[in-house]
Amino acid sequence: MTKKITYAGTRDKVFFPELWGRESEATLRRLNYKVEIPDFSEAEATPEVWRDFLAGSDAIITTWCSPRIDAGILERTPNLQIVGHAAGSVADYVSPELFDSGAKLVSANDDMAHAVAEWCLLGGLMGRRNVMSYTCFGGSRKPDFPGRSKCSSFRAATVGIWGFGAVAAHLVSMLQPLFPEEILVNSSHMSEEEAARRGVKLVELDELLSRSDVVFTLAGLSDKTFGKLDARRLALLRDGAVLVNAGRGHLIQEQALYDELSKGRITGVLDVYHKEPLPDDSPLLSMPNVILTPHNAGYPSRYNYISTILTEIDRRFRGEPLRYEVRREQVAYMTTGKLSK
Repeated sequence: MTKKITYAGTRDKVFFPELWGRESEATLRRLNYKVEIPDFSEAEATPEVWRDFLAGSDAIITTWCSPRIDAGILERTPNLQIVGHAAGSVADYVSPELFDSGAKLVSANDDMAHAVAEWCLLGGLMGRRNVMSYTCFGGSRKPDFPGRSKCSSFRAATVGIWGFGAVAAHLVSMLQPLFPEEILVNSSHMSEEEAARRGVKLVELDELLSRSDVVFTLAGLSDKTFGKLDARRLALLRDGAVLVNAGRGHLIQEQALYDELSKGRITGVLDVYHKEPLPDDSPLLSMPNVILTPHNAGYPSRYNYISTILTEIDRRFRGEPLRYEVRREQVAYMTTGKLSK
């Protein structure tokens, strides 16, 4: 019997062609599957419309702006075997009822995590190398040869990572060949055994901030982490430290960040902000000690999300072990977008 696979997203979203490109089409042909994609617009997508469209699905593909897979949808999908999230955090798109139903949940988060970790490595290197002070970017000025010594390295540096999820796991693997002195981690769920296995040291957040040459903020955004990096904690950063934020802007208190960066004693490398796009009057735009990118750390991975999810769906249908399963207990540590709205 043919399996019904549905896509819980609308074609009018700006990211639709990024998800459903050549990679996705090639995977569909290889696996010989058809995915039903709605013809209605986002404005027309009421909860009842979604329940009608998804009814009878064996597999559902979700992404940004998809409906939450709750009891109402599950009542209409008694044969649902798997939900695949073609994005990162699933926190806003799943419900306890989904786990209770026996359907499996997978995510393309590992694809995104690798891309974000690449960006973190890039940002950390640029900050540690202090590239703003002597580098020419596309005709901005001549390279500053007298100032070329104003740089450091990851070698023998102390690196701090706040939060340990998929991004941090990839980042640690990328950092270790650069021979840092040690990698400190603050995590609410990492065990001492896992820390030892990964070659990192678990510490309290204040110690991490005060000891690290480079700090990566990668905690999931929740009511416990919202604004946790306040003025007191930012003041703990040592002079010359590099603060790299690819998590969420709201992990750091906005005015406290501006005040600390304005002192010029640390470098900020930021991909996420309290307001996006970044407003024209943002103080960050006039600071010489910052590197800013437009929330695109994970962007290169978008083109592979659907392929990853389709392959996982195929594994589920065939009764094979899943590679990217998300378990109930993991959801509590994932970022929710509700806090930043």
